[in-house]
Amino acid sequence: MPPTGETRALLSFVAGLSWHDLDDEVRHAACRHLLDTVGVMVAGCAGDVAARLDGVLAAVRPAGAVPVPGRTRRVDALDAAHLGGTGAHGIELDDGYRQGSVHPGVAVVPALLVQAHGRQVSGVRLLEALVAGYETVTAVARTCHPDLRQRGFHPTGCVGPLGAAMAVGRLAGLDEAGLGHALGLAASGAGGLFAFLGGGGDVKRLHAGHAAREGLIATLLAAGGVGGPPDVLEAADGFFQAFAFGRDARAPRLTLPPAAPFGITDCYIKPYACCRHIQPAVEALMGLVAEHGLNADIVEAIEVETYAIAAKHGDTGWSDFASAQLSFPFIMALGLARGAITLSDFTPQVRQSPALAAIGARVSVRVDPDLDRLYPDFRPARVTVRALGGTFVREAKEALGSRLVPFDDAGLHGKFRSLVAPVLGTEAAERLLAELLAVEESADVSSLLELAALPADAVQ
Repeated sequence: MPPTGETRALLSFVAGLSWHDLDDEVRHAACRHLLDTVGVMVAGCAGDVAARLDGVLAAVRPAGAVPVPGRTRRVDALDAAHLGGTGAHGIELDDGYRQGSVHPGVAVVPALLVQAHGRQVSGVRLLEALVAGYETVTAVARTCHPDLRQRGFHPTGCVGPLGAAMAVGRLAGLDEAGLGHALGLAASGAGGLFAFLGGGGDVKRLHAGHAAREGLIATLLAAGGVGGPPDVLEAADGFFQAFAFGRDARAPRLTLPPAAPFGITDCYIKPYACCRHIQPAVEALMGLVAEHGLNADIVEAIEVETYAIAAKHGDTGWSDFASAQLSFPFIMALGLARGAITLSDFTPQVRQSPALAAIGARVSVRVDPDLDRLYPDFRPARVTVRALGGTFVREAKEALGSRLVPFDDAGLHGKFRSLVAPVLGTEAAERLLAELLAVEESADVSSLLELAALPADAVQ
């Protein structure tokens, strides 16, 4: 008899998922998102926020045996998930899911790799668990969107622990009852506020680390016999009520494959180091610049019309690295002045540029009701540039890296190399890339974290 409740339906789906029953599109997407997230983890964990978190943890907790991508120090399992998730979300290059405004990889992949470390785990088992985690995140986030975000919560911090728990629980071999306890525990560890748009953007990165760690510990506790609340998604005072719908009986129902397409096939991969909500607009601007030879000397105004959630980034400043990656005026200024958005564009010297500040002052962002109605089916933006010699307009429904505007495998591999080689070196980056490209055929992926980390005796 099929499960009747939404929580039970999710648990049944996770427990019954089989890699060999998945079609080629789902399998290919799983391999791509694993590769992409590992690359972003290496670069992000070598970055500033993860380094500061590592320093704080080192001051209060002993070292362990689990490697961290892009770092030298070995830590315990929970700290490895915490650091991995924080680093993966630390440079705004991680994957995401438009229909839920959520980042699945930063929660699921770090927790999974920690669980696989030192164990005899095949690539198929790892990928199978990864799909279970992604589908949990995408299905729950899709159901709650946009209510969860409009209540002030960060979907990655709230939904991410559920996906991490289901992925790790599946890899750990928990039965359906055990998965239910893990989900109940993870739901009580969910959280994260979107207040960082007003400043303090570093906390956004920490939300992803929190999600990976909470999902992992929830599963470890469930395996150790600790019980979690049953039917935690739809129960009174449960996840849906608390984070999205209150007691509204008209709340949408959770849908899963085959009733809904696999969410992982509609997750995007980022080519630019900035908030995804801004990317369609900045791509439209860069297209106008290339087509009409525009430059800062002749541009008088840049007017952006977009959907409401994106427009919330219209007043975000750029005094710090994290906020700058979320700032519509700063990103549009980069698009006009530099024609690209790279990690090197967020240094203090660039952020403090008077020329970029002058361009940013010419940027205005407003909600267009017609475009707002298209979200989340699309991520639309209309950019109008008023310049000496004319007015130029371009619209975009989506950005590069989406299903509508694909980022091909060659581009993905180039992104991976550009992120990993500066941290690990070219030879080590190529070795890690080769392992990830062959992951489906691997009999043992337990060494992935070792390959992604710096040697313990390296200088960092």
